[in-house]
Amino acid sequence: MSRRWRRILLGATAVLLVVAGGAVAIHRKTTGKLDHGTVFSQTSGDLVVKSGELFSIEVFGYRGAGDNWTMAVPDPDPAVARAAGDEYVGNAGLKDLLGFGGTGNLGTGGHYYFTFRAQGPGRTTITVHVPYRDELGGSFPGGPNETKRQFTVDVR
Repeated sequence: MSRRWRRILLGATAVLLVVAGGAVAIHRKTTGKLDHGTVFSQTSGDLVVKSGELFSIEVFGYRGAGDNWTMAVPDPDPAVARAAGDEYVGNAGLKDLLGFGGTGNLGTGGHYYFTFRAQGPGRTTITVHVPYRDELGGSFPGGPNETKRQFTVDVR
């Protein structure tokens, strides 16, 4: 079966299912190609992690509407937190359809994961944003309420 037909079948199946779920501030997640470690899904603020810990910042985005999140400059202090990768995981998995710990509801976009390895004690700032929306200022219909999110990471 072609990939296109699988998506069509998956979409048709999703129409038949009603899935309700809530967001969790901190959780573990392994969907996607990267190990995301401890995932922080809050919109901004302080994050506390242990030295050596793998952690990710999760941001919702609908790529079809241009919500392409990326890290803003300056990069975090590499002596405190070193980037370990990033990826976008679309909401199209079986877990999403059945409501068992998936990334959201089918057809509603997906999540970006910015993954880091805590290096040594200290504090640094990590900023992620939607570049073109951030530069234009403000939010847009169907887009994120915020176009920039800032986190202060405290490695202990």
